[in-house]
Amino acid sequence: MEITDIRITPPLGPENRNWVLMKVFTDEGIVGLGEWDHRASPDNLQRLKQALIGQDPMNINKLCRDCLGQMRGAGAGVELALWDIKGKKLGVPMHVLLGGKIRDKIRIYCDCHAGVFWSNEDDYWRRWREARKTGQLEPIYEPKACVAAAKRIVAEGFTAIKFDADMPNPWKMDPYDCSISRKEQEHIVNVLKKVRAAIGPYVDLAVDLHGRYNLADALRICKDVEHLNLLWLEDPIYWEEGNVDALAKICAQTTTPICTGERFYGAKMYRELMVKQACDILEPDIPRSGGAIEIRRIAELAEMYYMSIAPHNMSSTITAIAAAHICSTIPNFLALEYHSHNIPLWGTMLDIKDPIRQGYITVPDGPGLGIQLDEPEIAVCLPEGTPLWS
Repeated sequence: MEITDIRITPPLGPENRNWVLMKVFTDEGIVGLGEWDHRASPDNLQRLKQALIGQDPMNINKLCRDCLGQMRGAGAGVELALWDIKGKKLGVPMHVLLGGKIRDKIRIYCDCHAGVFWSNEDDYWRRWREARKTGQLEPIYEPKACVAAAKRIVAEGFTAIKFDADMPNPWKMDPYDCSISRKEQEHIVNVLKKVRAAIGPYVDLAVDLHGRYNLADALRICKDVEHLNLLWLEDPIYWEEGNVDALAKICAQTTTPICTGERFYGAKMYRELMVKQACDILEPDIPRSGGAIEIRRIAELAEMYYMSIAPHNMSSTITAIAAAHICSTIPNFLALEYHSHNIPLWGTMLDIKDPIRQGYITVPDGPGLGIQLDEPEIAVCLPEGTPLWS
C-alpha cells in the first residue's frame, strides 16, 4: 500500500478554532483522518506531501523518524491519520494496535474559562484593555458568574472542571510586570473558594495561571489555595526547557499539585521536569508532543516517577477520538481536556454525535479511529462555494 495524496480543509473559522481537518489517501482506497496545524505554512504541507507520497503508511515508526519529527505538531496530526489507515487495513481499532485498552471510556475534564467559555485570543486581550480603561471587572469574571458556570457543567455529569485564574481585571498595577496586586490575588482566591463551595469536595477542580506571574506571587497563590484541595494548579510561571529550577522551587514549597507541559515536543523535553521533580502532573498536547508514539513514551517516563498525565486538548473531535484511543491504553492517565463546549461543530462533525456523555468519551471499537466525518455538517462552516478539500 502507498500514500497517494494528502488533502486538507480550509481553516474552519475562528469560532471553530480554525481547525484544519486532514485526509491521507492510499492506492487501496483506504483514507485516514487526521488534523493539520492551521498555523503551519503551505510550504510545510507541500514538503509533507513530497516526503510521504509513495511511502507505505503501515510503517509508522519509520515515517515518524524520517518525515514527521521535523514538523512537530503539524506532523503529529498526520501520524494519527496513519494509525487510522493501519487500523482500517487490519480491521482493528487503534487501541488494539497500541496493545489494547485497559479502560472502555475516557474521563474528560471541562475547561470552563470563567463565567463564559473561551472565545479567542483577540477577545481575551480586548477584555484586558476594557478593564484597564473602565476600571471595572467584567461580569463574566465575577465569582457568581464562575459559580453558575461550574454548576451547569457539573450538572452535565463532569467530575472534573478547570477555570482560568489569570482573568482580565482592573487591579493589575503594571501591564508589563508579572507581579500580582493584592486585590487581584484576593479576587482569584475568592473566585476559587466560591466555586469549590458550590461544587462540593468531590468534584475535581483545576486552575490555570498560564504562566503570567512571577515566582514569588505565583507561589503565594499556590499556598493561598492549598485548603481548596485542587486537582492541580497549571503553569504558575512561564518556563522553558533548561530552566525548570524556578518551577521546581514552587513545587517544593506547596502542597498544591503543579501541572505543566502543554507546549513541548517529544519525550526528551519532559525528562528534566521529572528528574528535578518540577511538577506533579504532566499535560502534554497529543499532536504537539508528537502523536501516539511520543505520548506513550512520555507516559511511561512519568510512570517511573509516580506521575499521572492529563493531556491538553484544544483540537478537533478527530484528535479527541484519537486521544481517547491512546489514553485508553495508558495506565497513569488522569483526564483529557475538553475546551470546546461552546463550539457546536465539535459535537456534530462526526457520525458519532456528541461523543462526550456524562463527562466521558466511550472509546470506539470500529476499525482505525472508528469514526467517519459528517462532511455536510462541516461544509456549513465554510463560505458558500468554498470547496471542503484541497
